[in-house]
Amino acid sequence: MSLHDQENFIKEIHPFDKLTTYELDTAFKNMDIAYYPKDTILISPEKISDSFFVIIKGEVNEYNNDELTFVYHEQDTFDADSLIYHKTKSKFIVSEDLICYELKKTTFLNLITENKKFESFFLKNLSSRLQTLKNKEYGSDISSFMFSKVSDLYIHAPCIVSADCKIKEAIEKSIAKDTSTIIVQNGAQYGVVTDSVLKKDVLLAGRALEDPIGEIAKFPFVCVQKSDFLFSALLTIVKHSIKRVGVLEDGKIIGLLKQADILSYFANHTHIVSVKIAKSTTIEELRSASDDVNKTIKSLFDKSLKTSYIAKMVAELNTKIYEKLFNLILPEELHDKCALLVMGSEGRDEQIIKTDQDNALVIANGEDVTIYNPYMQEFTKQLISFGFPECEGNIMVNNPYWCKTQVEFENQIDTWFLGTDMEHYMDLAIFFDAKCVAGNPSLFTPLKDKIFDMVGQKDVYMAYFAKATLNFKTPIGMFSSLRTTDDGIDIKKGGIFAIVQGVRSLALENYVMENATVARIKKLHQLEILEKDMASELIEALGLLSRLRLQGHIIKQKNGIVIDNIIDISSFGKIERDMLKDSFVIVNLFKKFITHHFKLEKIS
Repeated sequence: MSLHDQENFIKEIHPFDKLTTYELDTAFKNMDIAYYPKDTILISPEKISDSFFVIIKGEVNEYNNDELTFVYHEQDTFDADSLIYHKTKSKFIVSEDLICYELKKTTFLNLITENKKFESFFLKNLSSRLQTLKNKEYGSDISSFMFSKVSDLYIHAPCIVSADCKIKEAIEKSIAKDTSTIIVQNGAQYGVVTDSVLKKDVLLAGRALEDPIGEIAKFPFVCVQKSDFLFSALLTIVKHSIKRVGVLEDGKIIGLLKQADILSYFANHTHIVSVKIAKSTTIEELRSASDDVNKTIKSLFDKSLKTSYIAKMVAELNTKIYEKLFNLILPEELHDKCALLVMGSEGRDEQIIKTDQDNALVIANGEDVTIYNPYMQEFTKQLISFGFPECEGNIMVNNPYWCKTQVEFENQIDTWFLGTDMEHYMDLAIFFDAKCVAGNPSLFTPLKDKIFDMVGQKDVYMAYFAKATLNFKTPIGMFSSLRTTDDGIDIKKGGIFAIVQGVRSLALENYVMENATVARIKKLHQLEILEKDMASELIEALGLLSRLRLQGHIIKQKNGIVIDNIIDISSFGKIERDMLKDSFVIVNLFKKFITHHFKLEKIS
């Protein structure tokens, strides 16, 4: 390899790309090329190396307590930790004849001292390192609105009047301010009067213009903070189906943010989809709006928006679709006598592409369940036509097991807690993630409370519940790193499920009411169940794995391939492989934590 080729090879490896020309030249001058045959022990607790390794060709396995944790390939580097701390718990063994660069220890440590970016990469914990790699991989594509805040947009001057201000006087002030929105202040509360309110409640109602405007104002006026991320403001607009929000600073309204301003900044059709859903009067119109959700997903993904943000947006849109379809199919007189639930990933607001449907119907005690059955059959049929695939486990409202009265669900919870069947644990897990999207939510609340009441001191039950966290092997360890099948890696079984189920188990044990996995992780950290580093690492790993999963879904959907959770890693570059390896290491560490926390080694 020529000196020019050597330079290009090293420059492509992060974080060597952060070195200055002088620092790179220093590194080149202090590098040797070495060869090691298979089975050579390069580093061990008893044998600390004096070199930093960069693989040109070959393969090296890293073992920790005789468990294979990493497999290093071309362009991979190791082992900074043993050079920095002069100790290691790992053993590095050549598994395929190795040709590598060896950077002298003194030079490596000098580079760390001289270059802060180089230093920070090697001294970061796993979650910070993963974040750095993500920024390196996606940073050039991240749109500015990812980091934009409400304060970055033009905030319209508000027209604020007191609640006892006369309607005529308030209108005159709004004209002077050149706005159609009148903000009404009543003490510490804010309400709003728009043109449509004036037309309906003043003009058509024949109300006197001398009446106080507070009598027609709509409270509360939905607001966002000036410091909020712009995407949060868009999410608020979609959630409430409104055209404007107030902007707060130190508890006071300082202006208005309009829907049109946000949409022009985002340049996507999210709000348009929301409006189409709201205005749908037939199932056909609603189906058309539902079809547009996938276009929105791709648009947001292409802009490199965080997967968690996309999931929240899709959850809001899908909730509106569920509610509208429910209201179109079920007679109005039955709406308050039942509660429509979405469960599993939908209940956690974590399903993005429509991969299946998990739903249930809780019916008020004393109601005839058979009345609801034909409507639920139609509901499931239409959801399928909307692109929500049937659930392989038949967890749908057309199944009597998931469509029954409140007391029948109470009895079902009692049965689930007996744990006589392994399916009972997963059924409870799915139901525990439920949220009400239509009907009467008060019918579901007592059932969620009963689950927490039942947990009590059931340590053995919780151990079996948590054991599902270990159901699938992480794609490192027993197998070569990131090489599980010819097709690729099942990213859900390999990583996502373990995080979701482990966190769900801790949430159930500790009476955490939040549904979303990230929200549960944050709450568990507040309760001091999870240490800060582990909480951060889990959030980073889940975000990365979820994004790669979504990326695979979008590609398969575009090519007309059946969507599954297998990701093809054959085209992955070094950074993506590093991110995956770091994420799976975090998954394995979390599995060990769950095993210790619930004492899983004591159960069969």
